[in-house]
Amino acid sequence: MRQHVTDPEICIGCSACELACPLKAIKSILGRYCVDASVCEGCGKCIEECPTSAADCFIEVAEPYSQDQQSQWTSLPLIDT
Repeated sequence: MRQHVTDPEICIGCSACELACPLKAIKSILGRYCVDASVCEGCGKCIEECPTSAADCFIEVAEPYSQDQQSQWTSLPLIDT
């Protein structure tokens, strides 16, 4: 599965992605913007509003990462391919 996430290394914490999401699939947890895979429909509004392209990030996963897991990231997880 392809999961939409934000890149914590380039996110500046401006909240543009969270404010732009019409479904409220993005929330700030511990200062990191985390995408709820069960809510996100991939509309791209967050990507359009993100000034650093941190919201323009998709990773291949076997199981989606929870928002709590994403909040602990300092960089994107290494993915086995």
